[in-house]
Amino acid sequence: MKKENLEEFAYDSIVALILANHYRPGDFLLESEITERLNLKSRTPVHYALGQLVARGFLDKKSKKGCFIPPLTPEDAEHVFFTRENIEFQTAASAALHASDEEIDELQMIIQQETQTGESGDVIGYSAINETFHNFIADIGKNKYLQQFCQYVFWRSNCYIFFSYYRFKVSATEREFKVSPAQHWKIREAIAKRDADEAGKLMKQHVRRTFEGIFNKI
Repeated sequence: MKKENLEEFAYDSIVALILANHYRPGDFLLESEITERLNLKSRTPVHYALGQLVARGFLDKKSKKGCFIPPLTPEDAEHVFFTRENIEFQTAASAALHASDEEIDELQMIIQQETQTGESGDVIGYSAINETFHNFIADIGKNKYLQQFCQYVFWRSNCYIFFSYYRFKVSATEREFKVSPAQHWKIREAIAKRDADEAGKLMKQHVRRTFEGIFNKI
């Protein structure tokens, strides 16, 4: 297997382990243990994958101790989602102003794929396509700073999403699979109409709904 494929395999596998509640907030993710679990000959792909998760804000790192899932608190959750609300308000508004017609069509295809993935019950696949939706909106807004901050705060908020929604696998994920794509469609419609204020408002409401849905589970 090529180096790039091994790195992708390690990354996807670590995310899958987290979604399966193999790791909990405060746990360290040890390269040696993960390498052995994934039957890899080298730690390099795991080292790369953990580095990506640190860069994206999902994991923290301590010198000489390694990478760990940060502790989750109501105060931190409020700060994270407040930041995400306001950043993604701007990414959606910017997308309404700067996205091409072709990019808006592609956004529609992403939501269609999201709906299909949710209907299949694939939690890991759904998580990935949901990330694609939010990052793509940041991309088509054509602001590199918003792109960078959006990706970081999205993954930091995923610490809370992964350990709340996906812990309650049946009822919570079924609701999310239905509600979230419907809200994504409305955001896409506002972007297509070039209504920056409406697109931003809908995105902010969407992120706030996610926060309110998990707050009582923290």
